[in-house]
Amino acid sequence: MSTFLHDLRYALRALSKQPAFTIVALVTLALGIGANTAIFGIVNAVLLKPLPYRQPDRVVMLWSHWINWNKTWLSSPELDDYQREAHSLEHVGAFQYTSFNLTGAGDPLRVKAAEVQPAVFTALGASAIAGRLFTDEEDRPGRNRVVVLGEGLWREQFGSDPSLIGKTISLDGTPYSVVGVLPAAMRLPIDYASRAATQLWVPLALGPVDPQERGNHGLFALGQLAPGIPIARAQSEMDTITSGFQARFPNQYDREFGVTLVRATDEVFGEIQPALLLLLGAVGAVLLIACANVANLLLARSEARQKEIAIRTVLGAGRGRLLRQLVTEALALSAIGGVAGIALAYGLVRVLVALDPLRIPRAQEVAIDGRVLVFTAALALATGVVFGLVPALQASRMNLQPALKEGGRHSGVSGSGRLRHLLVIVEIAASVVLVAAAMLLARSFTALLKVNAGFNPTHVLTLRTSLPPVRYGDASSIARAYRDIGQRLREGPGIEAAGAVTGLPLASTRGDWGIRIEGLTAQGRQRPAADWQIVTPGYFEALGTPLIAGRLFTDADQKDTLPVILVNQTMANMYWPGLNPIGRRMTMGGNDRWLTIVGVVADVRHRGLDAPVRAEMYRPHTQFRFGTGSDAAAVPAMTWAIRTKGDPIAATAYAREAVAQVDRGLGISEVATMEQVVADSTSDRRLDMLLFLLLGGLALALATVGVYGVVAYSVTQRTHEIGIRMAVGARPADVRRMVLGQGCRLAVIGVAVGLLLALAAARVMRGLLFHVSATDPATFAAVAAALIAVAALASYIPARRATRVDPMIALRTQ
Repeated sequence: MSTFLHDLRYALRALSKQPAFTIVALVTLALGIGANTAIFGIVNAVLLKPLPYRQPDRVVMLWSHWINWNKTWLSSPELDDYQREAHSLEHVGAFQYTSFNLTGAGDPLRVKAAEVQPAVFTALGASAIAGRLFTDEEDRPGRNRVVVLGEGLWREQFGSDPSLIGKTISLDGTPYSVVGVLPAAMRLPIDYASRAATQLWVPLALGPVDPQERGNHGLFALGQLAPGIPIARAQSEMDTITSGFQARFPNQYDREFGVTLVRATDEVFGEIQPALLLLLGAVGAVLLIACANVANLLLARSEARQKEIAIRTVLGAGRGRLLRQLVTEALALSAIGGVAGIALAYGLVRVLVALDPLRIPRAQEVAIDGRVLVFTAALALATGVVFGLVPALQASRMNLQPALKEGGRHSGVSGSGRLRHLLVIVEIAASVVLVAAAMLLARSFTALLKVNAGFNPTHVLTLRTSLPPVRYGDASSIARAYRDIGQRLREGPGIEAAGAVTGLPLASTRGDWGIRIEGLTAQGRQRPAADWQIVTPGYFEALGTPLIAGRLFTDADQKDTLPVILVNQTMANMYWPGLNPIGRRMTMGGNDRWLTIVGVVADVRHRGLDAPVRAEMYRPHTQFRFGTGSDAAAVPAMTWAIRTKGDPIAATAYAREAVAQVDRGLGISEVATMEQVVADSTSDRRLDMLLFLLLGGLALALATVGVYGVVAYSVTQRTHEIGIRMAVGARPADVRRMVLGQGCRLAVIGVAVGLLLALAAARVMRGLLFHVSATDPATFAAVAAALIAVAALASYIPARRATRVDPMIALRTQ
């Protein structure tokens, strides 16, 4: 230990005597280690920490699939079949999302809620931190007025009052008894894809199974694999069950219908995992470049210390002692660089959390914790060994006699020049891979933003309202409330248009509805279908969706007027190719309620800017009913789009007051500008692009420094040779060309190797790109040209310095 401390003190003194070298090395290491620490912090929080379930590997989601739908919901009869027949699964339960107006605890608050069956809690292994969870007896219609609060809502709205258990709170004007509180960490698997977590839970209370509801898919479902049952075996059993559906209900199920089991971990992390692992590899490449740079610096420094090393060897220092001293210096550098890297990583993580990337699960939990610090310490140690060992070995093998005879000046260490060149080639090759990836992602994101979304998000405010059934128990009162809210909103200062929709584009998922087209006979079991939306007058004007033909809905479209419908351009082309659909008739479902098409609107990219447009139809809110009876319900929850002349956020206060003027018990939720909605929908691609641009720029800067360092050191070592060349008639242009040629040769070799590596890595990136080939020739050519140009520029400064060598001084110094 005393020897190590002595070596450490000596190393620190030696580093302090060369501040320029030390600062450059530390900055290089801090950048490399800091980037790796920050990204590992993300991977640790997102992928390595287990989900807050008792046995997360056994929890599975159940998703229906059929033609044109790879992943969608279950119906109540299907759920009942799975619960009874799937012996490979336990605790299969359904849930769905809703929201409530919470009153009686200050101003009305709109809260996100989940209606769940008790089996969901059992499958997840959830337990209450206060009170209890609800029981099977409470999961029945008429007995379901119980609620479990989330810890966050309990603390913020009720001050963590333990006496709240057993008391009632008002949800949509209905009293619910609080039976328990769930910890803040408990989330449903679907919650991780949303910025807003579930704040309270109530029983789903499905009631008796209705066979007529077999085609009404609207339930999420999850369960737990039975002990010792692999997911493949459970999937096989589900395939057998669903094939029975096709035999028993041939008119309701296509042969493509089935159920896919997805582990909860794959559900939550499946989409982001490849991108994070690719990013982890990218920061590893940056660290490799940083190590190569520092190794180059140490090689140059060891050559400058030849006399010192030779004298120490003559005085009795063995090779092992010298090696230990030199490696200790490298470890000291990496340790200090690691500390600086941790500080940099803290800043990077803060920036990441501030960006609030919606598509990264648990982004708010990213932190530099103990596991990340251990990773950084191990990384700093490994880095010190990697970049310090080779230069130390080179220095410890030097020929003593030339070093002592020449005073340690200009006597190269055998093979060190070739090693420095090899390190620079590695840097350039790694930089090509990273810069190419960054350019591909940038081009992909640019192409994504150029997609016509079908609406104009500028100056649009969005917010959601929901009418409580206790005060709005019939369709007429619901329609009247939305009419009044719309009128109030449109009367506001600076508001140009306002309208509501059931599902906001880019922020919700819509299902499809089977249709029947007048004059068209369905072929086999493949029936026409289209996604469906319910809207109020003013919605298309507020969103800025163009009208292609016909007219939009107006206040004149009432329940007792001609039933009308709008279709999008894709639906018009799909079912009425080459024809004018205006005036043609269709139904939603197999009934005889004919709807007349009165307009065609532009395609809206509802599912994402990178998703294909689907056939979509729109019904007026005043005419749509769930069911056929006189008491059939209208749509009680809608999202408003409000177009303003100025800053849309400034209209929030007026919108809240406008809703309150209609009903003081109503609240608003999910307030956001449409530009923010668009940004959220592309947040994963934006984050990928920004991080790779950062890493690509960092790699390029480090590679530039590496080329400059090697060429500049080469010029210094070749001062005598350059003096002789100029003394015998070489022109400055010849010297410049010679020095530039050295740097450019290294760049060309590095670029060639890097392009091969980039092409090999392109396969991994295909899933992250949009309308850009992973092997796009233009991108790779531009990257190659840019890297060679940068290397040439980095070589130009030493080349100019070489032409200023005075031949007489150069010869005299030898």
